[in-house]
Amino acid sequence: MRFLNLILNNLIWFLVISAFIFFSVASDRFLNPVTISNILISISALGFLVLSQSYTFITGNFDLSVESTLAFTAMVAALLIISSENGGLDIGLHYILAILIMLIIGIKIGLFNGYLITKLKVNNLIVTIAMLFLLRGLTYGISPGTTVSFFPDGFRWLGNDSIMKFSIDGFRGKLVIPVSGVIVTLAFILAYFHTKYTQFGRNMYAIGADKEIARNNGINVDRTVIIVYMIAGLCAAIAGIMIAGRLNSATPTMGHGIIFTVHAAAIIGGMSIYGGRGNVVGAFGGVLLWAILDTGLNIMRVSPFWIEVSRGLLLLLAVLIEAIRNKYQQRILTINKFSRSKVGQEDQFYWKYS
Repeated sequence: MRFLNLILNNLIWFLVISAFIFFSVASDRFLNPVTISNILISISALGFLVLSQSYTFITGNFDLSVESTLAFTAMVAALLIISSENGGLDIGLHYILAILIMLIIGIKIGLFNGYLITKLKVNNLIVTIAMLFLLRGLTYGISPGTTVSFFPDGFRWLGNDSIMKFSIDGFRGKLVIPVSGVIVTLAFILAYFHTKYTQFGRNMYAIGADKEIARNNGINVDRTVIIVYMIAGLCAAIAGIMIAGRLNSATPTMGHGIIFTVHAAAIIGGMSIYGGRGNVVGAFGGVLLWAILDTGLNIMRVSPFWIEVSRGLLLLLAVLIEAIRNKYQQRILTINKFSRSKVGQEDQFYWKYS
C-alpha cells in the first residue's frame, strides 16, 4: 500500500516525463532551445494562478474569480499608465505605482471574498462566481472598448524580459531563461516551505482536513481562510502583470476561461478539492504538464479543436486521478481506524482459550 500511495502522490512527474519524451520522439522540432524557452514562458502566469488555487484547495475552498481579478487589475494598470492615444486615460502614472495598485487591488478582492465566506457564511462557490462576473463586467465597463497597448519597458520586465540567453551546440536558436519563469519557480519553492514548514501552513492543512476540529484546537479558522484568499488575489494580480507585460497590452478578455485549466493543472498535480491534502510541488508539475502538452500539440500542428479535446481529456483524467486518490485515502483511514480498534479481539481471545 505504501508503494501505491507513493505512485499516486508522484504520478504527475511520471506524466511530465512521459509527455516530454513522447513529443521529443514524435516531432523533431520539439527538443530545441526555442521550445524549452516557450514552455518556461507559458508556465509563468498559469503557475501563479495554479498557486492561488493550491492555497485555497488546501483549506478545502476554491476561488473561481482569479481569472477576472487578473483581467481587472491589468486593465486598471493600463488605463493609469498608458496615454489616451493608445487607449489609456492619459494619467501617466509611474509603472511602479501602477504595479503596487494592482497588487493592492488583488489583495483587497481576496480579502472581500474571504470575509464573505468566513464572516457572513456565504457559500464559496456563490461568492467567487459572483465576483468573477462582477469583475468581468467592471473590466468591460472601464475599458475604452479597444485594446489598451504599449506599456513602458519597466512594466514589461516581469512578463517579457529574460535573465540570460545562450546557444547550445547542435541546436538552432537560443535558450532564453525568462524572468517570469524564474520568478514563478521561486514562488513555488517559497510556497512549498511556507505550507509545509510553518505554523500557518500546518493550520491550512488542519482546516482542510476538518474545520471544526481545527477550530476546537485553537486555530483561528476565519483569519487563516481570509489570508489564504488574500494570497490568491495577490497571485492573480501578479499573473495579470505577467500576461499584460508579455502581450504589451490589456484587454477585457484576458484570462477568459483559464480557470478550468488552472483547476485541471492543480488537481492532476495532486491537490485535492476536498482539502487537507496535496503539495504545491505537485501542482507545479501540473503546470509543467499542461505547458508541455499545449506546446507539443501546437508544434505538431494539431487542429485547435483537437487541442480542446485533449484539454477536456486532461481535465477528466485529473478528476479520475483525484477520485482514485480519495478512495484510496479513505480505505487507508478505515484500515488504520479498525487496526487500532478492539472490535473482534474478545472473540479471538474466546476461541483461542476455549
